[in-house]
Amino acid sequence: MLDELYEDEDFSPYESEFEDEFAYEDEWESYADEYSDPEGFDGEDLFGDFEGDEFWGRLKSWAKKGARKLLSVAKNNAGKIGSVIGGAFGGPAGAAVGGSIGRFVKNLEDEDESDTEDEMNAVMPMAASDEALAEAMADAASKAHPNDAQALGGAIAITITSRAPMAVKTVAPGIAAATGRLAKHFASSPSSKQLNKTLAGIVRDTTGALSRKAAKGKPVTNATAARVMTKQARRTLRSQPRLARALANNVAKKRKLNRAAIARAERFY
Repeated sequence: MLDELYEDEDFSPYESEFEDEFAYEDEWESYADEYSDPEGFDGEDLFGDFEGDEFWGRLKSWAKKGARKLLSVAKNNAGKIGSVIGGAFGGPAGAAVGGSIGRFVKNLEDEDESDTEDEMNAVMPMAASDEALAEAMADAASKAHPNDAQALGGAIAITITSRAPMAVKTVAPGIAAATGRLAKHFASSPSSKQLNKTLAGIVRDTTGALSRKAAKGKPVTNATAARVMTKQARRTLRSQPRLARALANNVAKKRKLNRAAIARAERFY
């Protein structure tokens, strides 16, 4: 039954969302040479368990199309998220990223020397079920009322940070609040609500970077979390291949959750 359900999976509902809601200039041609790797995004095989599956080929095609249409609105939002994220942490962190946003956020254009490359590219180990659940909630947030999206955003962050080192758990409330604010911000406009599909990836990258810092004995504070989360969000929203990866990951991991649920249901028939 599982094979029958998924061998002809229809991506038209996703495509129609992008077709109906986004009408931006076609920016893909200028990036075509850079992103034309037929084996995956940036030569990275993110979904080895789908290797050879026709679904994966269609998923990559859909994700690239979606990223192309979302890129303009994603870049526009990238310039605003410093205040959205910083305002969630309060205190000095909120003042740095939110109220006095000018110099602090401008400096985020450059790599902060305290954030090494291996930290910013660290992957947060997660149970497959937790990751699938987080992606399912991100998908739900992309269709939800702004207030509901905010609640889902907080739940995404708690799901992902629940297995992080204790040093990272201390800033998890701020990450949850920031993710909720981001979700509400994206959901408040029809043109940006699809960006909520990127939330699980942004939070996972943030948690991974903070966990790597903690492993090196570096302090993990609210200010650090605000800065790292802002940078990770900007990296995703300003890069077409990263945006495509986030969209593809959202569909693929959510698909795993659906398949598992169907498999459990089949035991009763």
